[in-house]
Parts: sequence; structure tokens; C-alpha cells
Amino acid sequence: MVSDAARRLGAAAAGSVLLCYGLVHLLIWPGAPTGTPGERYRWDGTTGVLGWMPAPGVWTTGGILLATTVLGHACGAAGLAGVPVLRRFRLAAIGAGAAGSLGLYAVTWPGLEPSPTDFSAGPVISGLLLTCVLATVCARRFPPPAGGDHPTRGRR
Repeated sequence: MVSDAARRLGAAAAGSVLLCYGLVHLLIWPGAPTGTPGERYRWDGTTGVLGWMPAPGVWTTGGILLATTVLGHACGAAGLAGVPVLRRFRLAAIGAGAAGSLGLYAVTWPGLEPSPTDFSAGPVISGLLLTCVLATVCARRFPPPAGGDHPTRGRR
């Protein structure tokens, strides 16, 4: 009973952290104060990756990536917390949120203010999160052999 309560509490805590990480992406759109008068965290609309697109297309792409990021992390957090329908798809939702975050950073890179390097922890966290999701999916799909049936044991 204690281990079940600890598991549920841990899942709720992990879901809360994941939800907060998803919501922090809203800092760039519409922006948030930095603490310095007259300065805001935001995206000014410039892009390096999609520079060939017209401005409305760039803003639309950024909005779709932002929505994917926030909704993916929110649905993944709800799945971790135990919401019945989302429990089954939590890895897919977290993966979509992390991939959206990486895409959002790529699209918004040179236009992030006050400095793009202020946001540099985001892609590192999202990359690690996506790597963990992919490793979990691979481990579930290709489990290691049971017991002493390891293919390299017994050979000399």
C-alpha cells in the first residue's frame, strides 16, 4: 500500500514538472517580463530555418509548433498522473511535445529575445526527454533476452 502511494505521488510529481516545462514555452509567445524594465522574453518573428517563407507562414508554423509543444506536454503530464485515456498514449504525447519544442527552437532561433542563448537549456532538456522516450519505446519493443540466454555469454 505504501509503495502504491509512493508510485502515485511520484507520477503526480513527474506530471507536474512535465506540465510546467510545457507551459514555460509560452514565455516566447506573447512574451513575459524578464525583470529588467522594458525587456521581455519573446520571439520577434525572425527565423533562419524558414527564411524563404512569407511572414504569415512563419508565424503560423511557429504557432502550430508552440501548440504541439504545450498540448503534448500537457497530455503527457495528464497521462503520467493517471488520466485513463491519456495513460495509454503518454509516451507518444511526451515525444510529440519534445519534438515540437525542438522544432520550435529551430524555427525561432535567431529571433529569440533578449538573447537566443537565454533559451539554450530548452533544447537540451527536450532532446534528453525525446531520447528517453525513444529509448523506452525501443526497450518495450525489443526486450532483452530472459535470464542466461544472452547471446554473448558462453562464447570465448
